[in-house]
Amino acid sequence: MTKRKHQLLTESERDQILAIPTDRDHLARLYTFEPSDIEIIGARRERRNQLGVALQLALLRHPGITLAQLIQDRGAIPHDLAAFVAEQLGLHVTELANYAARDQTMTDHARELAARLGLRGLTRADIPFIVEAAARTAWATDKGMTIAMGVVTALREARILLPSISTIERASSAGRARARKQAAYALIADLSAEQVQALDQLFDAAGGMSHLALLKTIPVAAKPDHVRQILDRLRQVRKIGISPDVAGRIHADRFRQYVREGRASPAYMIERYIPSRRRATLVAFLLDLDG
Repeated sequence: MTKRKHQLLTESERDQILAIPTDRDHLARLYTFEPSDIEIIGARRERRNQLGVALQLALLRHPGITLAQLIQDRGAIPHDLAAFVAEQLGLHVTELANYAARDQTMTDHARELAARLGLRGLTRADIPFIVEAAARTAWATDKGMTIAMGVVTALREARILLPSISTIERASSAGRARARKQAAYALIADLSAEQVQALDQLFDAAGGMSHLALLKTIPVAAKPDHVRQILDRLRQVRKIGISPDVAGRIHADRFRQYVREGRASPAYMIERYIPSRRRATLVAFLLDLDG
């Protein structure tokens, strides 16, 4: 479950997106041919083409890729899938070796079958669409797999074949960045210049610690001295005057994420964030502190 540096998905998650089932029940549910499918397959005279077309049909429907893409991504055709498809047609999987060696034939068949199924490939003009799909999913979460599956769902609903995993991952990363930016600006959009200044001054030192660091160390024990400290620090928070209604501008899960980040991250680390993220984190943290 390792994650490559600066990547959204782990290697395991990348594999899951284009996963082909191996158990017979799932294979039967996804890849059992209808009479109309058998008619399309049987129109091919050579056995290798019949098996190749059958696999293309299966893969175009799930997960929504061509046979050539599967071979490129995996290096081989999953044996369980090939055997299940061949069994339905009374063919043998060895026929695939001759079919898979003919790139142009595979490409021609994939284009023809996709057109029959009302599917098309992703184009450059579709990139804004899938980035926006990622951003909608990322409005509530930063989880890479959830965002990537949001892109996959949008592509399937639009009858667009899945592109490479790298393309899905890049679109998902771009969508997540957009959602983060939109959420941050939603939290800070109505801050006055005075409020922005007050938030930035939380990093000023007070007795060797920043004001924010002091707020993050509010004592839990309800001793008299502690109560006075709590009230003094809450007065600082309330003086900034951030409306509690601001929290409702973003998804509750995203707001809670900002709160968790504000609680867990040291003050010096928050200070290094870009201004929009830094101030949005402070707004969420202070609203939670005052709540």
